[in-house]
Amino acid sequence: MSRAAAPLVLDPGQRELLESLARSRTAEHRLVQRAQVLLHAADGVSNTDIAVLAGDD
Repeated sequence: MSRAAAPLVLDPGQRELLESLARSRTAEHRLVQRAQVLLHAADGVSNTDIAVLAGDD
């Protein structure tokens, strides 16, 4: 079993932008998904769990 990666460190402005993109209904799907993945990484979610959440299992 692999160790969890260290959480991605975001400053407040970066987090705000990613949260806005993650909620967007007009941005390209791949950008919304990428923002969601980065937010999960910043919250310390494991890469395996992020892949499942993103639908790339």
